[in-house]
Amino acid sequence: MDRKRFGREGFTLVELLVVMGIIALLAGLVLPALLHAKRVAYRASCASNLRGVGFAFRMYLQEHNDIMPVAASMPSLQLNDDPRIADVLSSYLESEKGLRCPGDDQGYFEAEGSSYQYVTILGGQRVERTFLSRKWGEERTPVMFDYEPFHGDPGEPGAANYLFADGHVGDLE
Repeated sequence: MDRKRFGREGFTLVELLVVMGIIALLAGLVLPALLHAKRVAYRASCASNLRGVGFAFRMYLQEHNDIMPVAASMPSLQLNDDPRIADVLSSYLESEKGLRCPGDDQGYFEAEGSSYQYVTILGGQRVERTFLSRKWGEERTPVMFDYEPFHGDPGEPGAANYLFADGHVGDLE
């Protein structure tokens, strides 16, 4: 039977199913690559935000005789009366958005005022005189870091960003 003779020029059900299967297969191959690209973009934006926070710390330290601020680690827990690091650094930041990691889908920014946790044992001291700095040096002393590994699986290189006392942003080694 000739399809044209009966005026039917559409696709058969089998042809439609084959096309839909090919589209699903291609989507399955492309989707993981898109998700990885999204994670990489979020990580880069987050690292840029932390660099800006590093500049804010430098300005704060210049005005406070190189003494690190006293601030709460997780203000939402209300374990003490220490201010949020977001409040301490607010006058040194262009915008509070500088403390928000785009990968923070856990709501830390809303709860804590920052997507980045402050290392509170540095508070009230000069960085070079802290235990961490004496043990590892300023280039390996973390000041702030992602509350969670927003950019990958825990323990995976690049899963979390760290701001170090010397101002650079990277991974723990």
